[in-house]
Formats: sequence, structure tokens, C-alpha cells
Amino acid sequence: MSNFRHLFQTYKYSMVRITVRTEAGDLSNGSAFHIGDGWLATAAHVINDGEIEEIVSEYCGQNLEIEKVICHSDEKIDLAIIKTNLDLSHYLIKTTIVGSPEGFEQTDHIEIGGHLDDWIGDELVLSKVLLMGFPPIPFSNRPVLLASEGEVNAVVDKYNGPHPHFIISNMGRGGYSGGPVISEYGFLLGVLTESLVMNNQSEELGYSSALSIEPLLVLLQENGVYPGKNKETIEVLLEGADHWNDKT
Repeated sequence: MSNFRHLFQTYKYSMVRITVRTEAGDLSNGSAFHIGDGWLATAAHVINDGEIEEIVSEYCGQNLEIEKVICHSDEKIDLAIIKTNLDLSHYLIKTTIVGSPEGFEQTDHIEIGGHLDDWIGDELVLSKVLLMGFPPIPFSNRPVLLASEGEVNAVVDKYNGPHPHFIISNMGRGGYSGGPVISEYGFLLGVLTESLVMNNQSEELGYSSALSIEPLLVLLQENGVYPGKNKETIEVLLEGADHWNDKT
């Protein structure tokens, strides 16, 4: 099994589709992903662009219910976390991923990377990534999870928003918004937030842009959310960074 097939088979269980009804009355899909203990991460505009019609996990045996929504306090940062009753324990007990490498441990959530903003240079340029989400497929009779292999083409700082963004080669499509961009090394590289276009061009003509993970880590810490194995990442990285900043 190739590395990316393995990554897909590992993390597809964490994917959640969010369908909203826009002010115009149209239905629109967006993506979210499980980061542990029922918490989902997504792009804020996915849930703010209309009224949520449904939130669906293909691998959870119960209807998902939203308990809390927390958007980033800075409107320029397109990020939100959602508390739900998502429980994938049945998957962990009953499912075996064929071809798993030795020492592989199944997980019900995506683990966030350890690359804080100040540590990001061009080291990840031309590394491979996996993007997953729920863009509409013409003539399909139901929403389907799409997986796309790509690569990091650049790291940019936008003049209209803080934090580094990874420019990836995957074609921008509606429905990928809020989806995870997973590094070939197995961790969450960023959250797909937009397709960068000019002059109101089609998003398919733009550059797919993923927000890096520091604002997600900070959002979780500020709200006392330490989900799953990501608890250790949040504590070690952010408390370590705070300690270093105090010393300097």
C-alpha cells in the first residue's frame, strides 16, 4: 500500500461533511475533521455562510449534534472549532486497516503538526500532501469524500491576514473548504481555507491555500480544549513557546 493510500485509509474516518443552506436557498457542502474527543476543526466561513442543514460522519453510528461552536476571535483568521457528540470507538474496535506498517496505531482523529509560525521556512516546499473534502461531483447521487494528492508549492504571508499559508498544487474546488491538508509525514500541515483568485475569477483558477496550524493550537489552548493526542502537542509547543518568549 502506498504512503498516500495508507494516509487516506487512516484518516478518512475523521472526516465530517457540513451542509449549509445559503441565504439564496442553495445547499452548499464544506468539510471538517475530527481532532479528538468530539471536537472538529474547520474553516469559519463553512459554518458562517448559511444555516447548517446537516453534519454527517459516515463512520459514526449516531446522528451528530452540535454542542458548541467557537470561531477565531480575529475575523481575518478563517478558523473554527465545533464540539459534537462524534464517537468513533466502534471503528477503533472493529476495523483493521489492511497493509498497515509495523508499529502502526489506529486513531480516530488527525494529529496536529508541531510547526509554529516562526519555525516555518521553505523546508516543506515540494513535499507531498493529502487533501480531503466534499466538493460536489456532477451526476453523483450523493456526497462523496474526495482525496487528492498534491505538493507544497510555496509558503506565503498574506497582506490581508496573519499567519503563514501553504500554497498547494491541488485544484481549488468548493467543498474542500475546512478540509485537512495532511503532510506525507503523517501530521496536519494546515486547514484548507480558500482558493486565492483575483478579479472574481473561478476558484478553480486560483491557488489552493491552507492556513498553518499555530492559530488552531492557540484557539484550542485559549478555550481550554485539549482533545485526544493533540493535548500533548498543545501543551508542549505553546507552553514551551511561552517559556522561550518570557526568557527572551
